[in-house]
Amino acid sequence: MVAERDRVRILRDDEDAPELPIVEHGGRAWVVVWPGLDAHLRSIHHISLEPGGRTVQLEHPMESVYYAMSGSVAASDRSFDRRLELSTGAMAHIGADTRYEFEAGPDGAELIGGPCPADERLYSHLEYERRPHPPQPAGGDRVAARGIRIFHRDQPTAVVPMIARDARLIVWAGVGAYTANMNYVDMQAGERNKDHVHPESEDTIYVLDGKGSVEDLTNDVRLEFEAGDVVHAPVGVWHAVSGDRDDHIESVGGPCPADWNMLRIAGLMPDMPRTQE
Repeated sequence: MVAERDRVRILRDDEDAPELPIVEHGGRAWVVVWPGLDAHLRSIHHISLEPGGRTVQLEHPMESVYYAMSGSVAASDRSFDRRLELSTGAMAHIGADTRYEFEAGPDGAELIGGPCPADERLYSHLEYERRPHPPQPAGGDRVAARGIRIFHRDQPTAVVPMIARDARLIVWAGVGAYTANMNYVDMQAGERNKDHVHPESEDTIYVLDGKGSVEDLTNDVRLEFEAGDVVHAPVGVWHAVSGDRDDHIESVGGPCPADWNMLRIAGLMPDMPRTQE
């Protein structure tokens, strides 16, 4: 029998999931994608903040990325004494060793995201099976700049038709994000992306709206998903996402760390590390 960690899974953003003690006041946070579910190269936490709610100050030895699903939030960059605003649809990329915190605006805020790879120190209060950290992928020694940078789903720097007609690269290697990437995709009904595999990356897709299916081609399984689900494809598992349920699929996520081969094939990063070929 194939182990759970070796096949595509549908994970649910469930507010009854284990909590994270990262909200100082006015809200709560819980795990969605984390090492307790055998996901190591990307973490996704749901941070739900009431108006004026604020997280504790955070700092990780790796990059992080967050998406503002609703509301407005200020990201305070304590390393460089800056305060940046995120509206709905904005993404914050946070470099390694940057001290930061989030504070919600007058309408509150819903954020998803976290460090990539996962920062296991965040889960020290939880019981789960600790596994050896995956080896550093080739090219993974590239270091993103410290500090916080703000991007928006409506301002992509590249598109990738092999994913979908409306597949936007927002936070990716082309803007200096090497381990914490985030794409925005709106796949229309009837679309299907190409069969693909990420040899050194986990592919994690958070479904914001709509419904569809994913084919685990390695294990010959088809799984259905809907809004609030997360599609998680482990390293080395062939898969394809399809809008085959008469609906679109609006999502954020993508492979972490950067899949240099796929970017090269798409004609976006011609200077790939040779070891990735």
